Amino acid sequence: MKGLVGRFEKTVAGRQEITSRIGTLDRRTRALLITVDGRTSVGDLLARALQLGLESDAVFALQQEGFIQHVGELGHVSDVQPSAGSLPSGAKQNSRFRKRSLAAARMYLMDVMVRTLGTAEHPIRTRLIEATDPGSVEQAFEAFLEMLRETATPSVVAHIEESFRDQLPIRQ
Repeated sequence: MKGLVGRFEKTVAGRQEITSRIGTLDRRTRALLITVDGRTSVGDLLARALQLGLESDAVFALQQEGFIQHVGELGHVSDVQPSAGSLPSGAKQNSRFRKRSLAAARMYLMDVMVRTLGTAEHPIRTRLIEATDPGSVEQAFEAFLEMLRETATPSVVAHIEESFRDQLPIRQ
């Protein structure tokens, strides 16, 4: 599969597909698109595709349909370049950063909960909806992680935790 090296990120069309739930993609392919984050290697994406029951060419199909692109291709519009003084000393030295917010972290977590729990009416999700401060969001997340550890593989749990934490604002 020529062209499937490096890392991929969602295009504008890919982000619109996720946020608008247009229905262009089937459920498993949409789940694969959600995992595309600009940091995960193509090999990991191919493995995820197989875990989701997709063919190995699913990643290539997402690229051909314009939902993902190689990191750094023209047309990327969501780069945010923080000032040198805004990074904590332990932050990754990477020129690519995305916007972080409590709202983005909550929305990501709500989406994962619905997909994982299969229902929008779950007590942990209700706690998350009512959470408005970082502490209460973190408590709802920890409760969700506890439950998730009983049903999901450690790699899925780690991926969800990392993605959630990457959405949170950087603590000063």
